[in-house]
Amino acid sequence: MVNENEVLKNASVVTTNACKLCTPLGACIAMKGIENAITLLHGSQGCATYIRRYLISHFREPIDIASSNFTENATIFGGGLNLSTGLRNVTTQYQPTLIGIATTCLSETIGEDVGTLIRSYQKEEAEQQPYIIHMSTPSYKGTHAEGFHAVVRAAAGTLAKDGPPRKQLNIFPGFVSPADIRYLKEILTDLALEYVMLPDYSETLDGPTWDDYQKIPSGGTPVTAIQTMGCSQATIELGRTLDPEETAGAILRDRFKTLRFQLGMPIGVRETDLFFELLKTFTG
Repeated sequence: MVNENEVLKNASVVTTNACKLCTPLGACIAMKGIENAITLLHGSQGCATYIRRYLISHFREPIDIASSNFTENATIFGGGLNLSTGLRNVTTQYQPTLIGIATTCLSETIGEDVGTLIRSYQKEEAEQQPYIIHMSTPSYKGTHAEGFHAVVRAAAGTLAKDGPPRKQLNIFPGFVSPADIRYLKEILTDLALEYVMLPDYSETLDGPTWDDYQKIPSGGTPVTAIQTMGCSQATIELGRTLDPEETAGAILRDRFKTLRFQLGMPIGVRETDLFFELLKTFTG
């Protein structure tokens, strides 16, 4: 017979950190690593408000996240009109170089065909529009890490172009802190290596005090630099937990025949030695 008191005595409390299960949250962080870019969440207003509030309290930096603001009608009949209106408003108010559209649970659950909606919007708008990338990021499909890497894949897959070979490296640092990215950049600069770091939020999420308000903080990887990733001599991806066939480096390898190296985070003697040995082959 089960003793209820013994069960309760040995029971443990199970909690879930909702932030670690929020795929669009990771997408919003990665988008901060692209210069003059802004995120538009295709879904309800609450998602954008929650993520913005959480990131601001963590990084102590101003963060704007747009939303297509689903209503009851949009939930039933589709949010195409909301999305096109949101894109026009964001373009007018922020004048971004790139808009990243990340879906939420609501838009994914009703089966929104965001790719088709984006193409229809681009045909309707005759004037020059910012670049648009799209990520499928429902929170029931993964964690904040999946959302982060979805942005990196979408940016590299959508923006990278072919061209004359360049003596530069593509660096995908993974989901690390702004200080980690800053240190990686310092290492690459000391070795006199040309590189494209994606994403680079070392300034946008850890910047100085402003003298004047900026709608979009300065810093991040320029879109023009991302476009040259297909011309780089090699790609270095950090993080052994990534599926080697589902990464931005794999996209560049398959499309542009770019060499790809997947290493662990350079923490500890073994991984650090591997990282520096690889960098050494591209110096001189």
